[in-house]
Amino acid sequence: MFLIVIIAYLIIGFLEIIPLYKKGDKKELIVYCSLLGIAFTISMLLSFGVDLPSPANGIRYIVELIIGKQ
Repeated sequence: MFLIVIIAYLIIGFLEIIPLYKKGDKKELIVYCSLLGIAFTISMLLSFGVDLPSPANGIRYIVELIIGKQ
């Protein structure tokens, strides 16, 4: 399974990174590579069977900070 994840991210990365690099969009390239790296790390952990915590509690906490607890 992890081999499929690696191949998929390589294909997606090359299809998106090369045009950004050729256009000279350095800021977009940095953001895209950062997000792609985070997504790749999470995908690899999931393919190895690692249980990751749900982000729902963190999102709920942030929303309650913004709008107040009800």
